[in-house]
Amino acid sequence: MKISASIQAANQLNIIEDINNNKTKFDQIHVDITDGHFTNNISMSFQHIKEVKNQTNYKVDVQLMVENNVKLAPLAFEHGADLVCIHCESTDLNDFIRLSNQHSNLGVATLPDTSNKVISEYIQYSDAVLLLGVNPGFSNQGQSINLLDKVKDFNKLYPDFNGQLIADGGIKINDLQNLKKNKVDIAVQGGAIFRSDA
Repeated sequence: MKISASIQAANQLNIIEDINNNKTKFDQIHVDITDGHFTNNISMSFQHIKEVKNQTNYKVDVQLMVENNVKLAPLAFEHGADLVCIHCESTDLNDFIRLSNQHSNLGVATLPDTSNKVISEYIQYSDAVLLLGVNPGFSNQGQSINLLDKVKDFNKLYPDFNGQLIADGGIKINDLQNLKKNKVDIAVQGGAIFRSDA
Protein backbone atom coordinates (compact mmCIF):
# COMPACT_ATOMS: atom_id res chain seq x y z
CA MET A 1 0.00 0.00 0.00
CA LYS A 2 1.23 3.46 -0.91
CA ILE A 3 0.80 6.63 1.15
CA SER A 4 -0.30 9.76 -0.67
CA ALA A 5 0.41 13.04 1.12
CA SER A 6 -2.44 15.55 0.96
CA ILE A 7 -0.71 18.89 0.53
CA GLN A 8 -3.80 20.75 1.68
CA ALA A 9 -2.42 20.02 5.17
CA ALA A 10 1.08 21.26 4.32
CA ASN A 11 2.51 24.70 5.05
CA GLN A 12 0.80 26.77 2.37
CA LEU A 13 3.55 29.39 2.46
CA ASN A 14 6.14 26.83 1.32
CA ILE A 15 4.55 23.61 0.19
CA ILE A 16 7.60 22.25 -1.62
CA GLU A 17 9.81 22.75 1.45
CA ASP A 18 7.24 20.98 3.62
CA ILE A 19 7.10 18.11 1.11
CA ASN A 20 10.89 17.78 1.19
CA ASN A 21 11.01 17.95 4.99
CA ASN A 22 8.59 15.03 5.30
CA LYS A 23 9.65 12.95 2.30
CA THR A 24 10.27 9.77 4.31
CA LYS A 25 6.58 9.55 5.27
CA PHE A 26 4.88 9.07 1.88
CA ASP A 27 5.17 7.76 -1.68
CA GLN A 28 3.21 10.26 -3.77
CA ILE A 29 1.25 13.53 -3.58
CA HIS A 30 -2.50 14.09 -3.30
CA VAL A 31 -4.11 17.36 -4.42
CA ASP A 32 -7.70 18.29 -3.51
CA ILE A 33 -9.32 20.84 -5.79
CA THR A 34 -12.68 22.36 -4.83
CA ASP A 35 -14.76 25.01 -6.58
CA GLY A 36 -16.81 26.62 -3.80
CA HIS A 37 -19.98 25.09 -5.25
CA PHE A 38 -19.73 21.32 -4.83
CA THR A 39 -18.08 22.16 -1.50
CA ASN A 40 -18.41 25.36 0.53
CA ASN A 41 -14.80 26.42 0.20
CA ILE A 42 -12.03 26.71 -2.37
CA SER A 43 -8.82 24.82 -1.62
CA MET A 44 -5.93 23.94 -3.91
CA SER A 45 -5.54 24.94 -7.57
CA PHE A 46 -4.36 23.37 -10.81
CA GLN A 47 -1.15 25.38 -10.39
CA HIS A 48 -0.31 23.26 -7.35
CA ILE A 49 -0.30 20.16 -9.57
CA LYS A 50 2.12 21.79 -11.98
CA GLU A 51 4.32 23.10 -9.15
CA VAL A 52 4.69 19.65 -7.58
CA LYS A 53 5.33 17.97 -10.95
CA ASN A 54 7.94 20.57 -11.91
CA GLN A 55 9.78 20.66 -8.58
CA THR A 56 9.61 17.04 -7.38
CA ASN A 57 9.66 13.53 -8.82
CA TYR A 58 6.41 12.41 -7.22
CA LYS A 59 3.34 11.07 -8.93
CA VAL A 60 0.33 13.27 -8.28
CA ASP A 61 -3.19 11.98 -7.71
CA VAL A 62 -5.96 14.56 -7.80
CA GLN A 63 -9.44 14.57 -6.28
CA LEU A 64 -11.78 17.02 -8.00
CA MET A 65 -14.62 18.14 -5.74
CA VAL A 66 -16.29 20.33 -8.33
CA GLU A 67 -19.51 20.61 -10.30
CA ASN A 68 -18.09 20.88 -13.83
CA ASN A 69 -15.96 17.77 -14.21
CA VAL A 70 -16.35 17.73 -17.99
CA LYS A 71 -14.38 20.97 -18.15
CA LEU A 72 -12.06 20.58 -15.16
CA ALA A 73 -10.93 16.94 -15.31
CA PRO A 74 -9.09 17.50 -18.63
CA LEU A 75 -7.46 20.59 -17.09
CA ALA A 76 -6.13 18.50 -14.21
CA PHE A 77 -4.50 16.09 -16.67
CA GLU A 78 -3.11 19.00 -18.70
CA HIS A 79 -1.43 20.36 -15.57
CA GLY A 80 0.33 17.04 -14.98
CA ALA A 81 -1.96 14.87 -12.86
CA ASP A 82 -1.14 11.15 -13.05
CA LEU A 83 -4.57 10.12 -11.73
CA VAL A 84 -7.77 12.13 -11.44
CA CYS A 85 -10.76 11.05 -9.35
CA ILE A 86 -14.07 12.81 -9.93
CA HIS A 87 -17.22 12.51 -7.84
CA CYS A 88 -20.15 10.44 -9.02
CA GLU A 89 -22.46 12.88 -7.22
CA SER A 90 -21.52 15.63 -9.69
CA THR A 91 -20.87 13.54 -12.80
CA ASP A 92 -23.49 12.02 -15.05
CA LEU A 93 -22.61 8.45 -16.08
CA ASN A 94 -22.47 9.35 -19.78
CA ASP A 95 -20.10 12.24 -19.06
CA PHE A 96 -17.94 9.91 -16.98
CA ILE A 97 -17.78 7.38 -19.81
CA ARG A 98 -16.75 10.07 -22.29
CA LEU A 99 -14.03 11.35 -19.96
CA SER A 100 -12.82 7.80 -19.36
CA ASN A 101 -12.54 7.24 -23.10
CA GLN A 102 -10.52 10.45 -23.46
CA HIS A 103 -8.17 9.99 -20.51
CA SER A 104 -6.48 7.00 -18.96
CA ASN A 105 -6.21 6.95 -15.16
CA LEU A 106 -9.63 8.38 -14.42
CA GLY A 107 -11.27 7.33 -11.17
CA VAL A 108 -14.62 7.74 -9.46
CA ALA A 109 -14.97 9.17 -5.95
CA THR A 110 -17.80 9.07 -3.41
CA LEU A 111 -18.82 11.31 -0.55
CA PRO A 112 -18.98 9.72 2.92
CA ASP A 113 -22.76 9.25 2.91
CA THR A 114 -22.97 7.93 -0.66
CA SER A 115 -23.63 4.21 -0.82
CA ASN A 116 -21.04 2.09 -2.60
CA LYS A 117 -23.91 0.75 -4.70
CA VAL A 118 -24.25 4.11 -6.45
CA ILE A 119 -21.03 3.57 -8.41
CA SER A 120 -21.99 0.14 -9.75
CA GLU A 121 -22.31 1.46 -13.32
CA TYR A 122 -19.16 3.61 -13.06
CA ILE A 123 -16.85 0.82 -11.96
CA GLN A 124 -16.23 -0.74 -15.36
CA TYR A 125 -14.99 2.61 -16.71
CA SER A 126 -12.88 3.46 -13.65
CA ASP A 127 -9.16 2.98 -13.15
CA ALA A 128 -9.56 3.85 -9.47
CA VAL A 129 -12.17 4.26 -6.76
CA LEU A 130 -11.71 6.85 -4.02
CA LEU A 131 -13.74 6.39 -0.84
CA LEU A 132 -13.91 9.63 1.13
CA GLY A 133 -14.38 9.37 4.87
CA VAL A 134 -14.76 13.07 5.74
CA ASN A 135 -16.98 15.88 4.54
CA PRO A 136 -14.94 17.51 1.76
CA GLY A 137 -13.13 20.79 1.67
CA PHE A 138 -11.24 21.09 4.95
CA SER A 139 -8.08 19.42 6.19
CA ASN A 140 -7.43 17.67 9.52
CA GLN A 141 -11.00 16.51 10.15
CA GLY A 142 -12.08 13.42 11.99
CA GLN A 143 -13.93 10.78 9.98
CA SER A 144 -17.68 11.31 9.58
CA ILE A 145 -18.14 7.59 8.83
CA ASN A 146 -16.18 4.44 9.60
CA LEU A 147 -13.97 4.40 6.52
CA LEU A 148 -12.74 0.86 7.12
CA ASP A 149 -16.33 -0.39 7.14
CA LYS A 150 -16.95 1.34 3.83
CA VAL A 151 -13.82 -0.28 2.38
CA LYS A 152 -14.98 -3.72 3.53
CA ASP A 153 -18.43 -3.11 2.04
CA PHE A 154 -16.85 -2.04 -1.26
CA ASN A 155 -14.80 -5.23 -1.42
CA LYS A 156 -17.91 -7.34 -0.84
CA LEU A 157 -19.83 -5.56 -3.57
CA TYR A 158 -17.02 -5.48 -6.13
CA PRO A 159 -14.67 -8.42 -5.47
CA ASP A 160 -13.44 -8.39 -9.07
CA PHE A 161 -12.51 -4.70 -9.26
CA ASN A 162 -8.94 -4.57 -10.54
CA GLY A 163 -8.26 -0.83 -10.37
CA GLN A 164 -6.72 1.10 -7.51
CA LEU A 165 -8.71 1.44 -4.28
CA ILE A 166 -8.04 4.71 -2.47
CA ALA A 167 -9.06 5.55 1.10
CA ASP A 168 -9.05 9.23 2.04
CA GLY A 169 -9.99 11.22 5.11
CA GLY A 170 -8.95 11.26 8.74
CA ILE A 171 -6.58 8.31 8.37
CA LYS A 172 -4.15 7.94 11.26
CA ILE A 173 -1.00 5.82 11.41
CA ASN A 174 -2.83 3.20 13.48
CA ASP A 175 -5.39 2.75 10.67
CA LEU A 176 -2.89 1.85 7.96
CA GLN A 177 -2.42 -1.84 8.70
CA ASN A 178 -6.14 -2.62 8.62
CA LEU A 179 -6.61 -0.65 5.41
CA LYS A 180 -3.77 -2.57 3.81
CA LYS A 181 -5.27 -5.90 4.93
CA ASN A 182 -8.51 -4.88 3.22
CA LYS A 183 -6.96 -4.32 -0.21
CA VAL A 184 -6.54 -0.53 -0.09
CA ASP A 185 -3.86 0.43 -2.63
CA ILE A 186 -3.43 4.08 -1.64
CA ALA A 187 -4.11 5.71 1.73
CA VAL A 188 -4.30 9.50 1.71
CA GLN A 189 -2.96 11.29 4.79
CA GLY A 190 -2.67 14.99 5.48
CA GLY A 191 -2.31 16.06 9.10
CA ALA A 192 -0.74 12.70 10.02
CA ILE A 193 2.17 13.65 7.76
CA PHE A 194 2.48 17.43 7.96
CA ARG A 195 1.41 18.20 11.52
CA SER A 196 3.88 17.47 14.31
CA ASP A 197 1.03 17.11 16.83
CA ALA A 198 -1.02 14.70 14.69
